[in-house]
Order: sequence, then structure tokens, then C-alpha cells
Amino acid sequence: MKVNPVLLREAFYTTCLLIAVLGLRMLAGNADWVENYYSNAFYPALGRGFRFLFGWMPLSLGDILYAVAVLWLIYKVYRLVRILKSRGFNRLSFFQGMFRYFRLCIWIYLVFNVFWGLNYNRNGIAHQLGLEVKSGSVDQLKSLAGLLLQQTNQYSYPADWKKNAGSVTIFNGAVESYSRLRQQYPFLSYSPGSVKVSIFGIMGNYMGYTGYFNPFTGEAQVNNTVPAAVLPFVTCHEIAHQLGYAKENEANFVGFLSASQSADTAFRYSAYFEMFLYANAELYRRDSAMAKQNIQQLSAPAKADLAALRAFRKKYTSPVDRLVSVIYDRYLKLNQQPAGSESYSRVVLWLMAYYQQQGKL
Repeated sequence: MKVNPVLLREAFYTTCLLIAVLGLRMLAGNADWVENYYSNAFYPALGRGFRFLFGWMPLSLGDILYAVAVLWLIYKVYRLVRILKSRGFNRLSFFQGMFRYFRLCIWIYLVFNVFWGLNYNRNGIAHQLGLEVKSGSVDQLKSLAGLLLQQTNQYSYPADWKKNAGSVTIFNGAVESYSRLRQQYPFLSYSPGSVKVSIFGIMGNYMGYTGYFNPFTGEAQVNNTVPAAVLPFVTCHEIAHQLGYAKENEANFVGFLSASQSADTAFRYSAYFEMFLYANAELYRRDSAMAKQNIQQLSAPAKADLAALRAFRKKYTSPVDRLVSVIYDRYLKLNQQPAGSESYSRVVLWLMAYYQQQGKL
């Protein structure tokens, strides 16, 4: 049987790319190698380079690229339908097209991992801080939730008047927070900055995200239409992704370290408020009565923020939101986070380990 030389060439190119993927996965399987040579050597330089190149732009280049990609995909599907209607099905063209689109997916996968994705395979912040992360007892969880409740209430009143701060003020405050954190942990140095308002604001609410990191441009995007109380922490969380903490629990923890040590009480309040919600939600699974009691003990400003957050989530709950949640859950599971969307709440384990080590939060 004679093999078509065009298909043979397509198959050869595709095979070469698959070999590259295999080699990349072999490197990713060595967490020490990733930590030492990628996450602490190659990636920091690459990340700084991206932020230097694109940080000055007022709009998010990543958002623009995503919009163009979606339009391109729609156009390609439309064009394919037109071709099938006018010319009918051609086996050679079909298989040639499949090879090309498959290679495009492989290229995206390779670029994603080289630019940022290998950070999913690093040892991470627990290794860097020497934390012993393990499941805690119910009593430890109650103690943690109680401490976070106390700190939330403490900072809620002085932070209350700052909740209408503009995006630029919040972004600058987040950069300053990391500057302070760097004095204690030099490996968390963040410069230059590149945090931007997402151009998909309201659309993002229906898709269920408060912010995201673009690995192809190194930009952090923040959805500034979400309730004001969570914006400082969300910004610090996205910066943690920029610094190479890919897993959501680690980005939550690094974001907390930054925001909680800020000189700005609005950042401290946002950090403790978010962490209290995570810890109390986990406590609810084990002792719902105590968790409900904690909610009742929130200060008046914190109760108002919680009500606003719940109303916001209810307003934008939709079939699209649920579909995106399912897809994102699968994405997280494919990237070394078996808990999927629940990975965010795993920050509670990091908080308990840090509290046991430091004796404070």
C-alpha cells in the first residue's frame, strides 16, 4: 500500500513534537530538578522579562490574544463548514488538517509548560519554608478558624473606609506588600510589576473567576467588578502565580503571606477575611454548629462584606459558570492538583502548618 508523502511528512513532524512532549514530561517528573533549575533559575528570569516587556501596556495583551484566538477559532469552524458544503469530504485534506491542528495543540502545550506550566511540578512553598503540611485535628481547625475570625474583626473597621479604592491603588498596594514580604523571604521578590484589569470583567463574573494569570504573556489579570473586600487578596494571589506558584493552594498561601503583612489594613483585612472563609467552610464539614457560631461573631463590616459576596455569587450563577467550573476542575486535576477546584481550600493545611511553625499568622 502506497503511503501518501504529504501525510507521511505530517506524521513525521507530529512524531517529533510528541518526542519533545515525552522529554518534557520526564523532566517534570523530577520535582527537585524543576525546583532548582526551572522554578528558581530559568523561570524567574523569564517572568521578569515578560513583565518588563508587557507591564507598561495599559491593556492586557494576554486578554487581546485570547479574544483573537477565540475569533480565529470561530472563523476556522465557519470556513470548514463552508468547504464541506461546497466541496464535500476529502480524506487527504481532512487528515492533513487533523495533523496540523493536533500539532498546534502540542505546540500550545509545550509553550505553556516551558513558559510557566512546569511550576506545577515543583516542590513549592512548603519546601522553601520547611513546612510540614498534613491534615490537622478538629481542635486545630477550630483554633485556626477562631484566630482568623479574631484577625478579620480586628482589621475590618480600619479597612472599611478604604473599600472604594481604585484598581491602580490596589495594584500598587499589592506590589508594595510583596516588597515588604521580600525582606523576610527574598525568593518572593516581585519586580517589575504587571497587574492589569481584565477586559472581560462582567463576562468573567458569569464564568466564575475573580482573576487569572496568563502564562503566555506573564500578565496578571484582576476582575475589578468583584466585591471590593476581596480585591486586595485576589491581586496578591495572582502575583503569586506570576512568581511561579502554579498550584492554587500555594498561590492562596503566598498571597496571604503578602497581603497579611502589608502596611495597609485593607490588605490585611482582605487576607484574613478570605482565609477565615476557607477555614470556616472546612470547619463546617466537621462541626457545622461551631462554623455557624463563627459567622455570627463576625463584625458588622465583615458580615456586610460576606452578604455582598454571597449576593454577588448568586447573581452571576449560571449554566455557563457551572460548565466553566467543570472544565476548570478537570484542568486542575490534569496539572498535579487531584482535588480539582477544592485545591483552593487546601490552603487551610498550609495555614495550620505555618501557624505551628511560627506561632502566629
